[in-house]
Amino acid sequence: MTYCEQKLKKIYTNFTFSLGIYGYDKQLLKLLYTDTLKHLSDQINQLKKAHFPQGELTYYGNHYRRLITQYYHSHQAMA
Repeated sequence: MTYCEQKLKKIYTNFTFSLGIYGYDKQLLKLLYTDTLKHLSDQINQLKKAHFPQGELTYYGNHYRRLITQYYHSHQAMA
């Protein structure tokens, strides 16, 4: 597991944990989702500034963005 993947996976893991805590309130859930996507984007930008490979950042950024979005929408559908 590369450093980039570890950093982005940590954001996803924190999101899934927090979703279990804040999942009862739709407003908090939406706020968590938007904040997580912003944090993911900020982290990717920091890694770009540190000259990590663009292809790796794009791949893992899209991968974890998609996982977060799917997890959010599936949890929202159950609520």
